[in-house]
Amino acid sequence: MGIASTKELGRTFEQEIKRFPIARRRWVCVLSDDTTLNNPTTETAVVAATCGSAWGAAHPTFSDFKLRKVSMNEGFEGSPYHVEVIAEYGSVTAEELLNPTARPPEWSASARQGQVPALFFYQGSDTYPLTNSAYDYFPGLTTDESMVSITVTKNFAAWPTSWFGAMNHVNNATYFGCEAGTIKVSSVNVSIEREEFGGGVVAFYKATAELLYRQSGWALQLPDVGWNYVQGGQKRRAMVFDFENSEWVPSPNPIGLNGFGAPSPTGFPAILVRRVNPEVSLFGVFGDPP
Repeated sequence: MGIASTKELGRTFEQEIKRFPIARRRWVCVLSDDTTLNNPTTETAVVAATCGSAWGAAHPTFSDFKLRKVSMNEGFEGSPYHVEVIAEYGSVTAEELLNPTARPPEWSASARQGQVPALFFYQGSDTYPLTNSAYDYFPGLTTDESMVSITVTKNFAAWPTSWFGAMNHVNNATYFGCEAGTIKVSSVNVSIEREEFGGGVVAFYKATAELLYRQSGWALQLPDVGWNYVQGGQKRRAMVFDFENSEWVPSPNPIGLNGFGAPSPTGFPAILVRRVNPEVSLFGVFGDPP
């Protein structure tokens, strides 16, 4: 192989606050006399003869430190027959040692600002319709409602069709502790990646999906108001009494309905909840969250 002998040099260790410690080992590899002529050695042979190059191998002294990086420098101290090998040991997770497509998904979450129609107000823990004293909603009134952006990243051996098929769907059951209809698959991005693994290059699809959680849900909340109402199965025009002229005239404003087409007995309109996004099992698409 063109390698005459190897010798381990001094070890180093460094530790920094809020950082995982790093331990390094150094070797000098002595090449045989004919290495530079007709018996050339290879980088992998040099590394294998020193540190073994088995990713995740434990450090001989600090067993929690795993081999994570190897570097090789030819011409050690100016000699063409000496090669330096440096092995770095530190934090290595079990997932990092897996084939890229076998690694579990990575999850993260962050908050962002959003707005929703202002339809209710609180008195204590009870909610009431947010209307004026004549039971009319304020047109276009909105309020802030922060959303949580949940990001999922996973590697695939084939194009992640199921992830794209879930776009614009909402959860059909409780997921991540969130009620059904409150998480929407907002976006999916895919890139083709390549990574050295097991002595070869692995090509895979790296997919990232964004799930948006909104506390009030993604269904439309519509005040049940209109110029007409239903009575006896027939649509009728909403009327108001004109006291000045002592006659009934069509209402100039929408009236509140009770959610079933009839005028609201309290004057407060019912809120119609209408889901406009299809549902999907997020467990079936993205698996169990952490």
